[in-house]
Amino acid sequence: MLYELASPLLHLMARGRRIVELAQGKKPSGFATDAPSAQFRSAKTRLRRLDVHLLTAMVPLGGAWLALHRFERTIGHMPRATSLNKAGSLLPTSKGTLAVHFAGEPQGPRVLVVHGWSANSAMILPLVQALAGAGFHVVYPDLPGEGRSVSAPMSFHEKGQAIARYCAKYGPFDCIIGHSAGGLIAAIAIEAGLKADRLATICAPKSLTSLLQAYLVQTDAPRRLHDHIRRVYRLLYRQSPCSIGAKTYARMQSNLLVAHAKHDWQVLVEEAHAILASNPAATALFLDNCNHRSVLHHPELLRGIIDFLGVPQDQSRSAHVDAV
Repeated sequence: MLYELASPLLHLMARGRRIVELAQGKKPSGFATDAPSAQFRSAKTRLRRLDVHLLTAMVPLGGAWLALHRFERTIGHMPRATSLNKAGSLLPTSKGTLAVHFAGEPQGPRVLVVHGWSANSAMILPLVQALAGAGFHVVYPDLPGEGRSVSAPMSFHEKGQAIARYCAKYGPFDCIIGHSAGGLIAAIAIEAGLKADRLATICAPKSLTSLLQAYLVQTDAPRRLHDHIRRVYRLLYRQSPCSIGAKTYARMQSNLLVAHAKHDWQVLVEEAHAILASNPAATALFLDNCNHRSVLHHPELLRGIIDFLGVPQDQSRSAHVDAV
């Protein structure tokens, strides 16, 4: 595609300009610095959007394939953590290594916490630390290609399957907790056989279709791709993105907690209501005065998880909960 073909040239031009400016004794301009400048990023973004629009105009399914291809390779662009948690492990996988971290009481209720899309385990640390302080044993990996995990490109579905395969040795789990798109990953892992009594979602989309549509809006893709990308996904993976997440949420019945920030603008609260509509037996927890990220600091979230799991007071450190 245009971007894939032109990107090496853009990088070469930037480096060449930097060399010329250094030779002339000038301070390198923003476009030519080693770190991608706003101008350079803007040029790449415009080029990426242009070729999706052009391909869609000629072959709509081709445009949808390109958008899906880029969606699945967007993950992994966050800065990597500089060091691995001392209590962590690097597990060799079929496509790289999976970094898994641990916190809390080894004998406490066992929970697996999964971070969201294009992020890493550092984002969920506030919740991890609160759970650990309350007496839980917390397992929290960096998703393949994120944080300290190194991986060849994987589809969204393959990431969930990898979590199921490589984190099974640390289970079974009393609960899997997924923040944002991590809720979908957690659902995929459960469908792939990961043993967990309960599932808790925090500001999660109702299905992979919701996440794909949000990505298309974010990248200013043509409106017609919203339908075509679902068709392409079914052709490639033999399943509908509409069922990924949604079918698991529905069948968990009362073993599902749906927590959501009322003022989340990244994953709208309507997504939580849609999950609850498909599973009226689920526990709902709507939190005030927080958004998509700050919800992870909210003291009521920890209380809600403890109540949902039915952990006896002598197993969870309620004094710590009150202090969070």
